[in-house]
Amino acid sequence: MKTAAVYFSKHHGNTKRLIEAIAQNYPVDTINIAEQPEAELEGYELIGIASGIYAGSFAKQMIKYVKNHLPPGSRVFLISTSAGPKPNYERTIRKALAEKECTVVGSYMCLGFNTFGPTKLFGGTAKGHPTDEEISGAVSFYEGLRAE
Repeated sequence: MKTAAVYFSKHHGNTKRLIEAIAQNYPVDTINIAEQPEAELEGYELIGIASGIYAGSFAKQMIKYVKNHLPPGSRVFLISTSAGPKPNYERTIRKALAEKECTVVGSYMCLGFNTFGPTKLFGGTAKGHPTDEEISGAVSFYEGLRAE
């Protein structure tokens, strides 16, 4: 199954670590939209959309990328990292995906180290995340998608 994992990982590389772990175990093309903002996704059977959570949502850059570059009707999976549980953190990205008539086949979220804003003053939150177990969890999540 030809798969791409498109990601945006800004501060500490939390989300990038999950995507790289998947790509080390499976043939997945990784696309960092900060470096390849115009990358095209035609021809992929499965597309991962991965981002840190910023102000309770997937990165604005990722939402814009999805709206402009994701082929309509794509099968997608979501991966995210966050300093803590965020209610409805997928709401905005899922809305953009619905507008493109995409099918979300699953999602995976784990904690990610954060030093944004005032959290920097006391060393950040979610220190040590994602853990090796959380990274392995992302790989297992992707394995489950391949088995479907």
